Amino acid sequence: MDDSKSGINIDTSNGRRPFFYDVTLRDGNQALRNPWNLHEKEKVFRQLLKLGVQGIEVGYAGASPMDFASVEHLARLAPKDVVVASLARAVPRDIEMAGRAILHAPRPRIHTFIGLSPFAMENVLRMEPAKVAQKAVESVALCKSVLGGKGDVQFSAEHFGDSMDNLDFVIETFHRVIEAGATVINLPNTVERYRPLVFVEMVRKVVAALPKHVTVAVHTHNDLGMATATTVESFFAGATQLECALNGLGERAGNTNLYEVAVAIHNCGVENPVNMREIYETSLQVSEWSRVPIYEKAPLVGSDVVAHRSGIHQDGASKTQGMKKGAYRAVEGDLIGRGESDRIAFTSQSGKSAVHEIVKGLGLPITLEEAAVLQPALKAASEQAGGELSDAQIKAVYFDTLVNRNAPLVFSGMKANADGDGFTFKVVWNGEQKSLSGSGTGPVDACMHAVEQIGMYFHLVEYTQQALDPEGSEFAAEALSQIRLQRKANAGAQPEGPVVIGRGKDADTVLANVRALFSGMNLLLAG
Repeated sequence: MDDSKSGINIDTSNGRRPFFYDVTLRDGNQALRNPWNLHEKEKVFRQLLKLGVQGIEVGYAGASPMDFASVEHLARLAPKDVVVASLARAVPRDIEMAGRAILHAPRPRIHTFIGLSPFAMENVLRMEPAKVAQKAVESVALCKSVLGGKGDVQFSAEHFGDSMDNLDFVIETFHRVIEAGATVINLPNTVERYRPLVFVEMVRKVVAALPKHVTVAVHTHNDLGMATATTVESFFAGATQLECALNGLGERAGNTNLYEVAVAIHNCGVENPVNMREIYETSLQVSEWSRVPIYEKAPLVGSDVVAHRSGIHQDGASKTQGMKKGAYRAVEGDLIGRGESDRIAFTSQSGKSAVHEIVKGLGLPITLEEAAVLQPALKAASEQAGGELSDAQIKAVYFDTLVNRNAPLVFSGMKANADGDGFTFKVVWNGEQKSLSGSGTGPVDACMHAVEQIGMYFHLVEYTQQALDPEGSEFAAEALSQIRLQRKANAGAQPEGPVVIGRGKDADTVLANVRALFSGMNLLLAG
């Protein structure tokens, strides 16, 4: 994909498709304060299948009898087209346990690892490099033997991100484990210490050095907050298998977040195997199951990331709402199964376009001119409240400003006439109490005839009515009526001048209509 003006290519994948390999059930689960039981692991596993990942590392079978049982159980549930893997240290017992558990899957994999960085070999393993390399080769050979010709073997060079100074040794070891049977070589940034491009350049060198039939994988952690960038750029540098976790769960600051990687690659025009419409629901479910809340500013799935508060952003968001590419959003909400893409939230910095979008979103009628009238009142309320206004607060200001404002003709009550002919309306006109009677096809028509007694003539263009959520009202239900009026010079004259929208709110739908009528009359009287 090229930018039409700059000629910059944002897709350098050369037609490759990413292979998403999820590690939530292993890396993610082991980092939880309360790790999942078998039932919970099965729920996560089934959700991963719905999400469409191609590989799932379901656990570490050698860790305990409980872990062995869960790996074995999930392996039995695996469909034919999904790789299911168990982790194993470069230790014979671990490898044999992994094989026994994972062989129930149609496409089993044993994933073995050992540290190859100078720091890890000297300070953690306390072994000479030659012995470490030999142990890696022997472990991969055992994995292949245990699998018996079924499935494949993945080898990881733990702390690969720290192997800048001995990269030639690491690549040489990779060639040896490939000869022993490994078909996937994984490059973990086990602890993120440096800028992404340092790691990406190391990935590029490994890809260039290995046989083309070998799959290169990356597994990055988020210690400095750049795991997504590192993983995405590693894909475009030649890595194909992308190891990620749901909600970015994992040790310390977590693993690469699957959603962010999938959407970034999609936005670059690369065909994506992930069922991205499942992302938002998956994220909410995993948060509930893991008891790890989603940060409100979490990319894509945070509760607040669709909100726009500054006037400039609100203007751009409202002008591009519904478009595939928004002025201030990375994706359309529907892409990830999220119901909203842009939410205009009112603060003291919001402008009239924000008011218009917010009020419309609440299901209330408003014009741009009325939004300009309402904006100062909302701004004052926001400053008094000390921040963002809730929907209930916005509705209250809306009605106080556009419906219940001071007016020359104040409606105070209505009753049906005793003889059954029409209605009497109590009003205050120019400070004087009056009772005006009128008849017609209903209360609205009767009211329009009644006000002719004080020389007011109006033409009803149309009216509509809608139910309202009372939000704490004493009423079980409320109605909002919207009436469009024009003024006439006298009873026989044609209507002329502007059409206004009057509004009335009441638990009684008839009274809501009459209040809307008086609201419109006062707007016309105010000129």
